[in-house]
Amino acid sequence: MTNINRKMVRLYASEGQDEANYGTERFRVHEDHTIDVPSEAVDSLVRIGGFERIADPAPVPQGHIALAHPQGIGCSWGGTLYPPDAEGLVIVPIAAAADLLIHGFKPVSELEEISHGCG
Repeated sequence: MTNINRKMVRLYASEGQDEANYGTERFRVHEDHTIDVPSEAVDSLVRIGGFERIADPAPVPQGHIALAHPQGIGCSWGGTLYPPDAEGLVIVPIAAAADLLIHGFKPVSELEEISHGCG
């Protein structure tokens, strides 16, 4: 039985991989070719299973916030363009957040809560 309190880590799956097994547990690959596995499984899945670690995102500069749009698009605010990064995030000044929220952008922390079933 899966312990819901253990730390899960997201990895990239290679083309064609649809699941990973660790012990007696099976973990499915998501449509975006990522997979969430227990932290204790990471080393063997990377070394033997062909999965790749996802780099930690760069820290968000002070006075800014990371937002994401469901379509993965960038935005402009105050005459400045903010293209999405490789993960579909835009880093904008905090002052821009209220204006962008009404256009479907969400703070990254809110999206993480939703994707982990906490929100």
